[in-house]
Amino acid sequence: MTSISEMPELVMEKIIGFSDFKAVLTLRQVCSDFRKFVDDLKDSRLPDSKFAKIEIVSDKKENKIILDFVNSDDSFYRIEYSESTNSRKFQETTKLFQNSNIVDVAIRDLELILKFQKSTLEWIYFTFKDSQLQNDSSIHTLPFKLSNMFRASGRQIKARQFITKTSDKSQMMSVLPIADPETLRILNLYSLDDDEVMEIELDEIVKTEQWKNAERINCGLHVLNLKIEDVSHFSRISIKLPSITARDLDFLKKTFTSSSKFEHAFLDLKIFNENEEISNLWGPAFISGSSSRWYFRMKNSEEKVLRIEFCYILQFFFFEIIGPRDVLTGASVQDYNEN
Repeated sequence: MTSISEMPELVMEKIIGFSDFKAVLTLRQVCSDFRKFVDDLKDSRLPDSKFAKIEIVSDKKENKIILDFVNSDDSFYRIEYSESTNSRKFQETTKLFQNSNIVDVAIRDLELILKFQKSTLEWIYFTFKDSQLQNDSSIHTLPFKLSNMFRASGRQIKARQFITKTSDKSQMMSVLPIADPETLRILNLYSLDDDEVMEIELDEIVKTEQWKNAERINCGLHVLNLKIEDVSHFSRISIKLPSITARDLDFLKKTFTSSSKFEHAFLDLKIFNENEEISNLWGPAFISGSSSRWYFRMKNSEEKVLRIEFCYILQFFFFEIIGPRDVLTGASVQDYNEN
Protein backbone atom coordinates (compact mmCIF):
# COMPACT_ATOMS: atom_id res chain seq x y z
CA MET A 1 0.00 0.00 0.00
CA THR A 2 1.31 3.44 -0.92
CA SER A 3 1.98 5.64 2.11
CA ILE A 4 1.09 9.31 2.27
CA SER A 5 4.75 10.24 1.91
CA GLU A 6 4.99 8.15 -1.33
CA MET A 7 1.82 9.59 -2.89
CA PRO A 8 2.54 11.97 -5.82
CA GLU A 9 1.97 15.63 -4.98
CA LEU A 10 -0.43 16.00 -7.93
CA VAL A 11 -2.62 13.23 -6.50
CA MET A 12 -2.57 14.84 -3.06
CA GLU A 13 -3.54 18.18 -4.61
CA LYS A 14 -6.44 16.48 -6.43
CA ILE A 15 -7.64 14.93 -3.17
CA ILE A 16 -7.60 18.33 -1.50
CA GLY A 17 -9.23 19.96 -4.53
CA PHE A 18 -12.23 17.61 -4.28
CA SER A 19 -12.48 17.96 -0.49
CA ASP A 20 -14.29 20.60 1.53
CA PHE A 21 -12.79 22.72 4.30
CA LYS A 22 -13.69 20.32 7.13
CA ALA A 23 -12.33 17.30 5.25
CA VAL A 24 -8.98 18.99 4.61
CA LEU A 25 -8.62 19.88 8.29
CA THR A 26 -9.35 16.24 9.13
CA LEU A 27 -6.83 15.02 6.55
CA ARG A 28 -4.30 17.39 8.07
CA GLN A 29 -4.53 15.41 11.31
CA VAL A 30 -3.81 12.06 9.59
CA CYS A 31 -0.05 12.33 9.75
CA SER A 32 2.80 14.82 9.86
CA ASP A 33 3.48 14.44 6.11
CA PHE A 34 -0.06 15.42 5.17
CA ARG A 35 -0.04 18.26 7.73
CA LYS A 36 3.18 19.65 6.25
CA PHE A 37 1.82 19.29 2.71
CA VAL A 38 -1.38 21.19 3.53
CA ASP A 39 0.49 23.89 5.46
CA ASP A 40 2.92 24.46 2.57
CA LEU A 41 0.25 24.43 -0.14
CA LYS A 42 -0.60 27.70 -1.85
CA ASP A 43 -3.81 29.31 -0.61
CA SER A 44 -5.29 29.12 -4.11
CA ARG A 45 -5.12 25.30 -4.00
CA LEU A 46 -7.16 25.06 -0.82
CA PRO A 47 -10.99 24.90 -0.75
CA ASP A 48 -12.93 27.98 0.32
CA SER A 49 -14.18 27.71 3.90
CA LYS A 50 -16.93 30.20 2.95
CA PHE A 51 -17.31 31.67 6.42
CA ALA A 52 -19.67 34.64 6.69
CA LYS A 53 -18.48 35.92 10.06
CA ILE A 54 -15.48 35.50 12.33
CA GLU A 55 -15.43 36.56 15.98
CA ILE A 56 -12.28 36.72 18.09
CA VAL A 57 -12.68 37.14 21.86
CA SER A 58 -10.23 37.42 24.72
CA ASP A 59 -12.01 36.97 28.05
CA LYS A 60 -10.38 38.05 31.31
CA LYS A 61 -13.01 36.52 33.58
CA GLU A 62 -12.78 33.09 31.99
CA ASN A 63 -9.10 33.46 31.14
CA LYS A 64 -9.86 32.24 27.63
CA ILE A 65 -9.55 33.03 23.97
CA ILE A 66 -12.52 32.10 21.78
CA LEU A 67 -12.56 31.83 18.00
CA ASP A 68 -16.00 31.56 16.37
CA PHE A 69 -16.37 30.84 12.66
CA VAL A 70 -19.94 31.36 11.45
CA ASN A 71 -21.40 30.11 8.16
CA SER A 72 -24.07 31.91 6.14
CA ASP A 73 -26.74 29.61 7.65
CA ASP A 74 -25.56 30.68 11.16
CA SER A 75 -24.03 27.28 11.94
CA PHE A 76 -20.60 27.75 13.48
CA TYR A 77 -17.38 26.23 14.72
CA ARG A 78 -16.04 27.29 18.08
CA ILE A 79 -12.49 26.81 19.32
CA GLU A 80 -11.74 27.64 22.95
CA TYR A 81 -8.27 28.19 24.35
CA SER A 82 -7.79 28.08 28.11
CA GLU A 83 -4.72 29.64 29.64
CA SER A 84 -5.53 28.03 33.00
CA THR A 85 -5.14 24.50 31.59
CA ASN A 86 -3.03 25.49 28.56
CA SER A 87 -5.46 23.64 26.35
CA ARG A 88 -7.51 23.90 23.17
CA LYS A 89 -11.04 22.57 22.92
CA PHE A 90 -12.66 21.96 19.54
CA GLN A 91 -16.01 20.16 19.49
CA GLU A 92 -15.52 17.25 21.90
CA THR A 93 -11.73 17.09 21.67
CA THR A 94 -9.39 18.80 24.12
CA LYS A 95 -5.65 18.98 23.53
CA LEU A 96 -3.08 20.02 26.13
CA PHE A 97 -0.01 22.08 25.23
CA GLN A 98 2.75 21.67 27.78
CA ASN A 99 5.46 23.68 26.07
CA SER A 100 3.51 26.23 24.02
CA ASN A 101 2.05 29.61 24.88
CA ILE A 102 -1.71 29.29 24.36
CA VAL A 103 -1.95 32.73 22.69
CA ASP A 104 0.62 31.60 20.12
CA VAL A 105 -1.37 28.38 19.57
CA ALA A 106 -4.55 30.36 18.92
CA ILE A 107 -2.81 32.69 16.47
CA ARG A 108 -1.23 29.79 14.57
CA ASP A 109 -4.63 28.10 14.28
CA LEU A 110 -6.24 31.31 13.07
CA GLU A 111 -3.51 31.86 10.50
CA LEU A 112 -4.05 28.34 9.15
CA ILE A 113 -7.84 28.61 8.99
CA LEU A 114 -7.69 31.97 7.22
CA LYS A 115 -5.73 30.34 4.40
CA PHE A 116 -9.02 28.65 3.46
CA GLN A 117 -11.12 31.85 3.47
CA LYS A 118 -11.43 33.10 -0.11
CA SER A 119 -14.81 34.85 -0.04
CA THR A 120 -15.43 38.20 1.64
CA LEU A 121 -16.78 38.05 5.20
CA GLU A 122 -19.93 39.86 6.27
CA TRP A 123 -18.01 40.96 9.35
CA ILE A 124 -14.94 40.43 11.50
CA TYR A 125 -15.57 41.04 15.21
CA PHE A 126 -12.94 41.61 17.91
CA THR A 127 -13.87 41.70 21.60
CA PHE A 128 -11.15 42.33 24.16
CA LYS A 129 -12.65 42.04 27.62
CA ASP A 130 -10.46 44.30 29.76
CA SER A 131 -6.79 44.78 29.06
CA GLN A 132 -5.95 45.12 32.76
CA LEU A 133 -5.07 41.47 33.28
CA GLN A 134 -2.78 39.91 35.85
CA ASN A 135 0.90 40.41 35.14
CA ASP A 136 1.45 36.66 34.74
CA SER A 137 -1.28 36.36 32.07
CA SER A 138 -0.46 36.45 28.37
CA ILE A 139 -4.06 36.82 27.18
CA HIS A 140 -3.72 40.61 26.99
CA THR A 141 -1.03 40.18 24.31
CA LEU A 142 -3.55 38.74 21.82
CA PRO A 143 -4.33 41.94 19.82
CA PHE A 144 -0.67 42.88 19.57
CA LYS A 145 0.42 39.38 18.52
CA LEU A 146 -2.41 39.31 15.99
CA SER A 147 -1.10 42.57 14.56
CA ASN A 148 2.42 41.15 14.31
CA MET A 149 1.18 37.96 12.61
CA PHE A 150 -0.78 39.82 9.95
CA ARG A 151 2.03 42.29 9.36
CA ALA A 152 4.55 39.49 8.91
CA SER A 153 2.31 37.51 6.55
CA GLY A 154 1.17 40.52 4.54
CA ARG A 155 -2.36 39.17 4.84
CA GLN A 156 -5.50 41.22 5.50
CA ILE A 157 -9.02 39.98 6.18
CA LYS A 158 -11.56 40.81 3.50
CA ALA A 159 -14.71 41.86 5.35
CA ARG A 160 -17.54 44.29 4.70
CA GLN A 161 -17.86 45.22 8.39
CA PHE A 162 -15.23 45.67 11.08
CA ILE A 163 -16.48 45.55 14.67
CA THR A 164 -14.48 46.02 17.84
CA LYS A 165 -15.35 46.23 21.52
CA THR A 166 -12.60 47.28 23.87
CA SER A 167 -11.67 49.63 26.68
CA ASP A 168 -8.20 50.25 25.25
CA LYS A 169 -7.51 52.39 22.17
CA SER A 170 -4.16 50.66 21.57
CA GLN A 171 -5.96 47.33 21.12
CA MET A 172 -8.29 48.92 18.59
CA MET A 173 -5.37 50.37 16.66
CA SER A 174 -3.61 47.00 16.70
CA VAL A 175 -6.40 45.14 14.93
CA LEU A 176 -7.91 47.83 12.66
CA PRO A 177 -5.16 47.45 10.00
CA ILE A 178 -6.05 43.75 9.78
CA ALA A 179 -9.20 44.66 7.80
CA ASP A 180 -8.68 45.00 4.05
CA PRO A 181 -9.64 48.64 3.26
CA GLU A 182 -10.68 47.73 -0.29
CA THR A 183 -13.60 45.56 0.88
CA LEU A 184 -14.43 47.39 4.11
CA ARG A 185 -17.71 49.32 4.05
CA ILE A 186 -18.79 49.74 7.68
CA LEU A 187 -16.75 50.61 10.79
CA ASN A 188 -18.27 49.79 14.19
CA LEU A 189 -16.28 51.04 17.21
CA TYR A 190 -17.79 50.29 20.61
CA SER A 191 -16.93 50.57 24.28
CA LEU A 192 -16.65 47.35 26.21
CA ASP A 193 -18.87 48.64 29.01
CA ASP A 194 -22.14 50.15 27.77
CA ASP A 195 -22.68 51.84 31.14
CA GLU A 196 -19.32 53.62 31.07
CA VAL A 197 -18.84 54.87 27.54
CA MET A 198 -15.17 55.16 26.73
CA GLU A 199 -13.70 58.50 25.62
CA ILE A 200 -11.32 58.42 22.68
CA GLU A 201 -9.36 60.68 20.36
CA LEU A 202 -9.51 59.51 16.76
CA ASP A 203 -6.36 61.29 15.59
CA GLU A 204 -4.58 58.04 14.67
CA ILE A 205 -7.65 56.13 13.50
CA VAL A 206 -8.78 58.77 10.98
CA LYS A 207 -5.41 58.51 9.22
CA THR A 208 -5.91 54.83 8.38
CA GLU A 209 -7.02 53.63 4.94
CA GLN A 210 -9.78 51.66 6.69
CA TRP A 211 -11.34 54.89 8.01
CA LYS A 212 -10.89 56.77 4.74
CA ASN A 213 -12.37 53.98 2.59
CA ALA A 214 -15.34 53.04 4.79
CA GLU A 215 -18.79 54.32 3.82
CA ARG A 216 -20.46 54.12 7.22
CA ILE A 217 -19.35 54.75 10.80
CA ASN A 218 -21.08 53.61 13.98
CA CYS A 219 -19.10 54.93 16.94
CA GLY A 220 -20.43 54.18 20.40
CA LEU A 221 -17.47 56.00 21.96
CA HIS A 222 -17.39 59.61 23.14
CA VAL A 223 -15.11 61.20 20.55
CA LEU A 224 -12.88 64.04 21.75
CA ASN A 225 -11.36 66.79 19.59
CA LEU A 226 -13.05 65.56 16.40
CA LYS A 227 -12.32 67.41 13.16
CA ILE A 228 -15.73 67.38 11.52
CA GLU A 229 -14.12 67.01 8.07
CA ASP A 230 -12.98 63.53 9.14
CA VAL A 231 -16.55 62.18 9.21
CA SER A 232 -18.09 64.16 6.35
CA HIS A 233 -17.25 61.52 3.70
CA PHE A 234 -19.45 58.85 5.30
CA SER A 235 -22.92 58.18 3.85
CA ARG A 236 -24.20 57.09 7.27
CA ILE A 237 -22.92 58.40 10.60
CA SER A 238 -23.72 57.58 14.21
CA ILE A 239 -21.33 59.15 16.71
CA LYS A 240 -21.17 60.51 20.25
CA LEU A 241 -19.65 63.96 20.83
CA PRO A 242 -19.22 66.21 23.89
CA SER A 243 -20.64 69.07 21.79
CA ILE A 244 -20.47 70.59 18.33
CA THR A 245 -20.17 74.15 17.04
CA ALA A 246 -22.71 75.87 14.82
CA ARG A 247 -19.95 76.35 12.24
CA ASP A 248 -19.29 72.59 12.10
CA LEU A 249 -23.02 71.89 11.79
CA ASP A 250 -23.20 74.31 8.88
CA PHE A 251 -20.22 72.60 7.26
CA LEU A 252 -22.08 69.27 7.46
CA LYS A 253 -25.25 70.85 6.07
CA LYS A 254 -23.37 72.19 3.04
CA THR A 255 -21.53 68.90 2.55
CA PHE A 256 -24.65 66.76 2.77
CA THR A 257 -26.80 68.94 0.50
CA SER A 258 -24.06 68.63 -2.16
CA SER A 259 -23.66 64.87 -1.80
CA SER A 260 -25.32 62.22 -3.95
CA LYS A 261 -24.40 59.44 -1.51
CA PHE A 262 -25.38 60.84 1.89
CA GLU A 263 -28.24 59.05 3.70
CA HIS A 264 -28.34 60.04 7.37
CA ALA A 265 -26.28 61.17 10.36
CA PHE A 266 -26.98 60.96 14.10
CA LEU A 267 -24.88 63.17 16.38
CA ASP A 268 -25.43 62.28 20.05
CA LEU A 269 -24.25 65.23 22.17
CA LYS A 270 -23.66 65.80 25.86
CA ILE A 271 -24.63 69.44 25.41
CA PHE A 272 -25.34 71.95 22.66
CA ASN A 273 -25.25 75.62 23.59
CA GLU A 274 -25.04 77.49 20.25
CA ASN A 275 -28.75 77.79 19.55
CA GLU A 276 -28.50 81.47 18.68
CA GLU A 277 -25.56 80.90 16.35
CA ILE A 278 -27.31 78.10 14.44
CA SER A 279 -30.46 80.23 14.07
CA ASN A 280 -28.34 83.01 12.61
CA LEU A 281 -26.91 80.57 10.06
CA TRP A 282 -30.04 78.59 9.18
CA GLY A 283 -32.83 80.97 10.04
CA PRO A 284 -35.79 80.28 12.35
CA ALA A 285 -36.54 76.62 12.95
CA PHE A 286 -39.90 74.93 12.51
CA ILE A 287 -40.87 73.76 16.02
CA SER A 288 -42.56 70.39 16.39
CA GLY A 289 -42.91 68.92 19.89
CA SER A 290 -39.51 68.95 21.59
CA SER A 291 -37.61 69.38 18.32
CA SER A 292 -36.48 72.14 16.00
CA ARG A 293 -36.44 71.30 12.28
CA TRP A 294 -34.90 72.85 9.19
CA TYR A 295 -35.35 71.77 5.57
CA PHE A 296 -32.92 72.40 2.70
CA ARG A 297 -33.14 71.53 -0.97
CA MET A 298 -30.45 69.21 -2.31
CA LYS A 299 -28.10 70.25 -5.09
CA ASN A 300 -29.43 69.33 -8.55
CA SER A 301 -32.48 67.51 -7.17
CA GLU A 302 -36.16 68.40 -6.94
CA GLU A 303 -37.00 65.03 -5.36
CA LYS A 304 -34.76 65.18 -2.30
CA VAL A 305 -34.69 67.39 0.79
CA LEU A 306 -32.23 67.44 3.67
CA ARG A 307 -34.11 67.45 6.98
CA ILE A 308 -32.18 68.49 10.09
CA GLU A 309 -33.70 67.90 13.51
CA PHE A 310 -32.39 69.10 16.86
CA CYS A 311 -33.97 67.55 19.95
CA TYR A 312 -33.24 69.90 22.85
CA ILE A 313 -34.37 67.40 25.52
CA LEU A 314 -32.15 64.50 24.41
CA GLN A 315 -29.48 66.78 22.87
CA PHE A 316 -29.00 65.24 19.46
CA PHE A 317 -28.87 66.39 15.84
CA PHE A 318 -30.27 64.14 13.14
CA PHE A 319 -29.71 64.70 9.41
CA GLU A 320 -31.60 62.65 6.82
CA ILE A 321 -32.68 62.74 3.20
CA ILE A 322 -36.46 62.81 2.68
CA GLY A 323 -38.90 63.45 -0.14
CA PRO A 324 -40.81 66.76 -0.51
CA ARG A 325 -44.02 65.05 0.67
CA ASP A 326 -42.37 64.28 4.03
CA VAL A 327 -41.87 67.94 4.88
CA LEU A 328 -44.17 68.85 7.77
CA THR A 329 -47.16 71.01 6.90
CA GLY A 330 -46.36 74.65 7.52
CA ALA A 331 -42.61 74.23 7.28
CA SER A 332 -40.64 75.93 4.50
CA VAL A 333 -37.86 74.39 2.41
CA GLN A 334 -34.86 76.63 1.87
CA ASP A 335 -33.23 76.74 -1.56
CA TYR A 336 -29.86 75.11 -2.12
CA ASN A 337 -27.07 77.56 -1.43
CA GLU A 338 -23.40 76.76 -1.99
CA ASN A 339 -22.38 79.58 0.32
